[in-house]
Amino acid sequence: MSEELVSAVSADKNFMNHFDENEDNDKVTDGDKVANVFSKQMPPNASDPKIADSLIASQMAKLSVADREKAYMDVHGIPDLVEETLELIQKSLLELQHEIDMLPDKKAYNIAERLNPKYVRGRDFCLAFLRCEKFDCQEAALRIIRHFQMKLDLFGQDKLVMDIIQDDLDMDDMDAVYSGAGRFLNAYDSGGRIINFVTGVPKVYETDTILRRAFYNTMLAFRDNAEVQRRGAVTVGWNAGDGKGTSWDNADLNWKLPKLHQATPMRASAVHLCYTDDTWKEKLAVITMGFNKQVQVRVRVHYGTVQECLQHLRRHGIDPACIPVNEQGKSIDHLEYCRRLEQERRHERLNYPLRHNIGVPFPQDVLLGKGTPFQNHPGNTNLRKVVVDRYKEYEKAQKGLKKVIAKEIVDAIRGNGGLFLKQDGKKWVPANDEVAVLKVSAAFRTLRGKGGVA
Repeated sequence: MSEELVSAVSADKNFMNHFDENEDNDKVTDGDKVANVFSKQMPPNASDPKIADSLIASQMAKLSVADREKAYMDVHGIPDLVEETLELIQKSLLELQHEIDMLPDKKAYNIAERLNPKYVRGRDFCLAFLRCEKFDCQEAALRIIRHFQMKLDLFGQDKLVMDIIQDDLDMDDMDAVYSGAGRFLNAYDSGGRIINFVTGVPKVYETDTILRRAFYNTMLAFRDNAEVQRRGAVTVGWNAGDGKGTSWDNADLNWKLPKLHQATPMRASAVHLCYTDDTWKEKLAVITMGFNKQVQVRVRVHYGTVQECLQHLRRHGIDPACIPVNEQGKSIDHLEYCRRLEQERRHERLNYPLRHNIGVPFPQDVLLGKGTPFQNHPGNTNLRKVVVDRYKEYEKAQKGLKKVIAKEIVDAIRGNGGLFLKQDGKKWVPANDEVAVLKVSAAFRTLRGKGGVA
């Protein structure tokens, strides 16, 4: 551990030393076993920063010496990892199912199990939740039933037993995802924990829209990465400048978003809420109150200039160079982030089952329909370029070979993650091979009608 981190840990401990240690805060009570974490109402005083600060202090005081030490280490980027053995994994998987069976409130879980028991009991799926809770089977069981309840509430029964991908999101959801309001960086703190960067953007979204965005991003970061599951995440809430007119003007969202931590395989090892303007105080208080008690003792709030906030993060094991902001505190990685999302969507198209209904077309898609919006879609523009390139070959080919050329073009578009889509109300439906080939053949005929190519 660096001297700087040792100093920061000592200062944090000294600040909390005057609180009594008189309760075990980790015991699970019947009231903690509720599956719907959104059911708890926001208290009327949730936006009071003094009450939020007192709550953190109170929760810290209730911890045992050992648990307080763990919280300090987590906050300062010093993880406490579990050594995984085959024996531990096998034993925990069996015990996990027993703990799930014992829970009384698991309606959504039961629905999911009826729909696809293989998905619900999948080894990798269950292991992600066990790692999140450091192989505490009781807590992992609670997290799993909350996961399915939240997934049911946000996405509906038809998506309950499938991994959520971008094709499952509607227009507003995708706008929120690509806004950059929250994303996992390709960066880690001193403890090797992935950095979850959350910032306000100049648009107020509906609560469920942001929750679906956050659910998708979190599952994307954690579902297939064992090392990320083992180490957890450190969240940086970055709020520079005036807090008015941003996505965090939604108090209901500020209360509910922190509860996502209780229903995904993401362990919130530490939360750092940074702000440079007093207009953020009440919003951050609500967010702090929204976390459960295990996370609240790992929340730190940092106020000051952009540089002062970055130095606060440095003292907690986060390299300021990892935080994608400029000197004014504004995000600087939005274009790169969007490119990463498009690469991920291409990966999803090639590796996940084809959706029967798609919310938002991908730029690689070819849209079936007439009119400027269809023809100006990037995928349609690309199709016309391909048709021009192969026009002479197509014209010289005999009738049977023309169809082969058209099918080759269809396959190439699909191999790049594109689909041929026709509109059905607010959704888009993938076309079959026959319809797709006809679309390509029609593009050749249209070019021929315009005189072909020189």
